[in-house]
Amino acid sequence: MKAAVLRGIGNLNVEDVPEPEPGPDEVKIKIGFCGLCGTDPENMEGRFGLIPPEAYLKPQIMGHEASGTIVALGKNIKGYKVGQRVACDFKGACGNCYYCRNKMEHFCQGAHRASGSFADYAVYPESAIYALPDNVSLEIGSFLEPVSVAVHAIDIAGIHPGSTVAISGAGPIGLLCLQLALRAGASRVMVSEPVAGKREVAKKLGADVTADPKENLEEIGLKLTEGRGFDTVIEASSDLKAAKLAISLAGKCGMVVWAAVYPVEAEIGVPPFTMYAKELTIRSVFVSPYSFPRALNLLPKLDIKSLITDIMPLKDIKKAFKLHETRKPIKILIQP
Repeated sequence: MKAAVLRGIGNLNVEDVPEPEPGPDEVKIKIGFCGLCGTDPENMEGRFGLIPPEAYLKPQIMGHEASGTIVALGKNIKGYKVGQRVACDFKGACGNCYYCRNKMEHFCQGAHRASGSFADYAVYPESAIYALPDNVSLEIGSFLEPVSVAVHAIDIAGIHPGSTVAISGAGPIGLLCLQLALRAGASRVMVSEPVAGKREVAKKLGADVTADPKENLEEIGLKLTEGRGFDTVIEASSDLKAAKLAISLAGKCGMVVWAAVYPVEAEIGVPPFTMYAKELTIRSVFVSPYSFPRALNLLPKLDIKSLITDIMPLKDIKKAFKLHETRKPIKILIQP
């Protein structure tokens, strides 16, 4: 089969590799679509803080936001059948470790990881796949993992009917958080984003105000919130300046949610007096514990088509990474 194989930092190529075969508790999936995530370039370039340097000593097939069709079942699989369309998590929790038993499955110490999905075929643990309803296409299904992250972010954000919300970054997570914030009851939402085309999509999806980060966001935010600042600020751009500005945009007793991945060595100064004077809360988002079933229910309810800007064949994976660097696309899907 063909697969995008990373052989050391920066060395990504489409190669012929053996097809993976499912173990007793796994399923083999013919990949339909796999989204290019913002962490994929970081992984390829050795910048993703969760991947240790020694991991690059062995080849790895990249890709983790996938949907597809089951083509083979492990001998212990009873709840699925060949030909069934599914969407996938990139790992399955063990259910037995300390974290799994204490409502923190996203920190599972015995997680069973799937094989990479920038490939013709991949194998997944049974606990990592979700059957797609008939009214959800494979293209939309490939968004299950990022939608689950947005669900977790909104859980943390504590948005209530009538809340005011600011979101920085109109990439996939920011625009999904926008849609979910509105569904959670947000009444006024500002989205800041440097790319004009993305601001247009944010406006289409319901943002009351869109702004370029070069503008005076604090002034715009105060005008939108009648001088109070936002109840919730969600930072989804990975920009360190935006992560710090989120503290200034939040109003009294506000919630700041850092819902992006930042450089492992980065630090942001948090002014203690501002925290005291506003009684702020700062939270962060790490993947999406217990969020997939709800994300699956939301797939047919959200406007996901507006987020798909490019569909590219696996053979053009390098071109896809280059296009991603321009920051113009919202979501690039890779089709084996």
